[in-house]
Amino acid sequence: MSPNQPQNLRSLKNYQITPKDLEILATYFSIIHHSKGRIRLRASSKLKNAVEENSVDAQSLLECLKKIPAIKAIKFNKIVGSLTIEYDFNLLQPSFWEFSLKGERLEEISQTINIMLKDL
Repeated sequence: MSPNQPQNLRSLKNYQITPKDLEILATYFSIIHHSKGRIRLRASSKLKNAVEENSVDAQSLLECLKKIPAIKAIKFNKIVGSLTIEYDFNLLQPSFWEFSLKGERLEEISQTINIMLKDL
């Protein structure tokens, strides 16, 4: 690793997404709409309760998602409880979202994301 490389990029390369991280998506979100490169999710009432009980840090959850290189933009609408994610479908297959939100193939998906992080 180059000493001139920015610290945040170095730490991002060492970051690891786990299947448990992806499981959070399945626990707290469902798909409202999904088109290639953009997915809109509905936050469940379980997420609101978990945030109020301090068992989930919503900001940390968003920060974790932002670390995925394929994600271009994230917008959380607190009023309607939706999360819109724009992503590079060339890097992250649309089916990965479908599987993640069903709690399926989490190991494979986390490995794919971690390879992307290493290749930064």
